Amino acid sequence: MSSFRTALVALALGFLSQLAQHALETEYLNAFLRDNLLTLLIALLAINSATTGIVLTKIRGLIESGGSASVFSSTRAQMVLSVREQVVLIVVAISALTVASSPLLPKSDIVQLFFESIVVGVFAYSLLVLYDTAIGVLLIVDFDPNSDC
Repeated sequence: MSSFRTALVALALGFLSQLAQHALETEYLNAFLRDNLLTLLIALLAINSATTGIVLTKIRGLIESGGSASVFSSTRAQMVLSVREQVVLIVVAISALTVASSPLLPKSDIVQLFFESIVVGVFAYSLLVLYDTAIGVLLIVDFDPNSDC
């Protein structure tokens, strides 16, 4: 999935979660993410980085045992993109949480909905990145160097 489409899906999930919270008259998710989002994002970045190292080691072993390096030509670029996306998510989260808590921001339901949707969207995007990483690991584990891929 492209980064743009992933961002749109994540923002839609953020907005829908806000509608659901409003309908259920709860602020649980917003309060949880306000207090824990940065910690979660940094932990997910650490998990992704460790996983990337393991995957690259496995790829190197597959290539050395007779696999074709061309099969993995886009893998490195996707891994770098994944790390960049996660760093951007951390910056966006810091920015959104900082601006949303500013006393200079107009106190309106629309402004609050906007920033809370962004915060939940950032969390959703990070989960989508984690999902993509997990799928990549499964593909590497199932890779057969003797196939004609």
